Amino acid sequence: MKKIDFKNINKFHKHLVFWTLTILIIKILGALPHFIEILYARNLYPVIAVINRWIAVRFPFSIGDLVYFWGIAYFLYQILQLIIQIRHPKRQLLKISTFLLKTVWIFYLSWGFNYFREPLAKSLNLSTVQYTAEELLEVTESLIERTNTLQLYLAGNDTLSVQIPYSIENILRKTPAGYREIENYINVKYHVPCIKTSLFSKQISYMSVSGYLNPFTGEAQVNKLYPKVFLPDIASHEVAHQLGFTPEDEANFLGYLAATHHPDLYFNYSGNINALYYFLVELRRYDKDVYRSYLKKLHKGVLKNFNEARIFHQKYRFPVDFSTTYDSYLKLNNQQSGIRSYNEMVRLVIAYELGKTPNKL
Repeated sequence: MKKIDFKNINKFHKHLVFWTLTILIIKILGALPHFIEILYARNLYPVIAVINRWIAVRFPFSIGDLVYFWGIAYFLYQILQLIIQIRHPKRQLLKISTFLLKTVWIFYLSWGFNYFREPLAKSLNLSTVQYTAEELLEVTESLIERTNTLQLYLAGNDTLSVQIPYSIENILRKTPAGYREIENYINVKYHVPCIKTSLFSKQISYMSVSGYLNPFTGEAQVNKLYPKVFLPDIASHEVAHQLGFTPEDEANFLGYLAATHHPDLYFNYSGNINALYYFLVELRRYDKDVYRSYLKKLHKGVLKNFNEARIFHQKYRFPVDFSTTYDSYLKLNNQQSGIRSYNEMVRLVIAYELGKTPNKL
């Protein structure tokens, strides 16, 4: 008769307790945004983030991407071992459970608890009241005017697309200057900049990813294959994540502020054209006829820049839709709108542009 392995059973019970406590703690802290804001987001996280970036910036390549590669390879190896080692499944399941449990805690402690902090709109005194159709049209008009003006100045002709003359490395070096312009407004300073290109730019292109933050190393990553004209805003978006602003609408909004207040006009153009894209998407949902009429107001050069992004996504089209997975991830981490939250930056930009706040840059 086969003996029962009480030692492993006890370990399984312990893991069940650990997982239950982990889920409970995350749920409880998720319901305490003020506590997270004061203890974690404003005090603990800035220290963790600076230490992580201080280490990561010493490497010319993305160590975070290597961590991802190792983590995925290790996890798949352990799954394979689970399939092979049929005689000892409990032991292998414990290894996998331990790895996942450690990963979850490192993720939330190093960055993830920022998902549960107080909304940016509250700290900036931005009105969260739903905007009207008139307000949407007013700010869209303003963005079109600014984008057209910058395009004409930078390209020299309204039919030519804007081409940024800097290398990608130079764009990344220039990015922090935008945050220096807005640091007093958002009351956050960007210490120890660390922005890099992704080692997996080609792979993430098929996932329609233009940039991301590595929560384990604190590195901001941009897709070096993405059309260069959009990279200043993308890099600024990822820096917002580095500063602890996890929701995509908030990162989009802060990226817009940093890029449009940057002393470099190419950054200004990138910030405006990216914001204009989201406004046009929102306008198309509101009224397709009005949307088409507003498209006609754009310079041909601006439309050519938009077309660069369209060609890029067509080139790297993949039969599997990864957006559903990312949508689930966002909803799991306190972003109820999921992937739709990217476009919710429209609400913040309208509130800011129309002065629905006592403070403005």
